[in-house]
Amino acid sequence: MNVKGSFIKLSAAALVLGLMAGCAHKGPASATLEDVTRAQEAADAAMAAATKAEGSAAAAERTASAAMNAAEDAKRTADACSERCGRMTEKVMAK
Repeated sequence: MNVKGSFIKLSAAALVLGLMAGCAHKGPASATLEDVTRAQEAADAAMAAATKAEGSAAAAERTASAAMNAAEDAKRTADACSERCGRMTEKVMAK
């Protein structure tokens, strides 16, 4: 008997035994009503937390937008003041 043929037969036997052992294995336990209820409560809590986080993010976005508008207004005011001061300096230097 050659080695290759023996190896193939041994592999086939191991495959058959492995499949039989896998088929005989008990599957996962079925979910109970308590498991489903706990999962639903956890999902509801996660949804409530996500909704709260979404509200907080929207509030933060509004605050950031207001801060950006205030910063842009301050920049425009500073630019206008700088321009006015530049003109006054030119007038003083011209005299």
